[in-house]
Amino acid sequence: STVGSGGGSGNGDFQFSASPMPLDIPVDIQPPDLPPLDIAWVDITIANAQDVSATVVRAADRLSDFTAVIGGQIFPSPPSAPNLLSSNSKFELLGAVAATGEPVNETCAVSGTVTVSGDPENDPVSLSVYDKFDVVFDTCDDGDGYTLEGNFSLFVNEVVGDPRTDVTKLVYSVRDMTLTIAAGADNYSASKGLLLVWNSLAFPVIVLENLKGAGLRLSSQADVYSWSYGRQYLTVNADVAISATVSELTKTDMESAFLGGELRYETIVPLQAPDGQNPESGEILVSGGAGNETIRIVIESSTIVRLDIDSDGDNIVDDIQFTTWAALQG
Repeated sequence: STVGSGGGSGNGDFQFSASPMPLDIPVDIQPPDLPPLDIAWVDITIANAQDVSATVVRAADRLSDFTAVIGGQIFPSPPSAPNLLSSNSKFELLGAVAATGEPVNETCAVSGTVTVSGDPENDPVSLSVYDKFDVVFDTCDDGDGYTLEGNFSLFVNEVVGDPRTDVTKLVYSVRDMTLTIAAGADNYSASKGLLLVWNSLAFPVIVLENLKGAGLRLSSQADVYSWSYGRQYLTVNADVAISATVSELTKTDMESAFLGGELRYETIVPLQAPDGQNPESGEILVSGGAGNETIRIVIESSTIVRLDIDSDGDNIVDDIQFTTWAALQG
């Protein structure tokens, strides 16, 4: 999948874009205005440019897939596009717990179970701000291409409109996460938390935003990624006629265990990709180290990616290397 291509079995197209509305975010999950000063930045060199570029592409791709998986579980399915993120959203279970205050256990579509319990606060008959839910997955397979095992807590931060309609906004704080996602041979775990926003006030355009102020951590055999700063926006369009995806990555700080330090990355030219295929154009700027060294990942075509490497931070390209999107994705 391309960077920005989401998981699940839905028919939507995912892309990164600007959020249409500011968020009222609780202090305990607000990101800092600036990243910490004691960051161990990765030194970008001509020798490690391919590894650095691949790490950024894989981390961004993993994060967008994870956001789509979790979003498909906890956000409502729009009546006009019920399979957009997942054909088996657990949103109705949250509503049942909010109405009764009693735990709900449900068998997943293929195998396993999911249990939702909670502590509704203001309105006992509907989802409302300050409601808290605990979600537990026991090898839950809904036929969406992945299996979930583990748990997390969910706090409702904002509700605008009726979440059972196409036009609404819903903000969750996901905390205390211990979750494993298995998709065939691709297994990884998620810990800590993040803030997720579903904003379909401009339906059929739906903004699915994640905020990594809670220190989301994704781990697999290949690498361990930790995000400490920045935001990512996935725009899902419920119009199934869309034939192209435009992806944008906002400026984000990310730590890689494989590289032993942090990197910053952002899209400087939107990534253009035919639906479900590798991008054909676009540029991602990767930076790291005190010397402001950078790699500009330039997508020349669906089969050619050029790496412009400034290894000493003087804004002059010191080396040019070529690779493919498939090689960067691994």
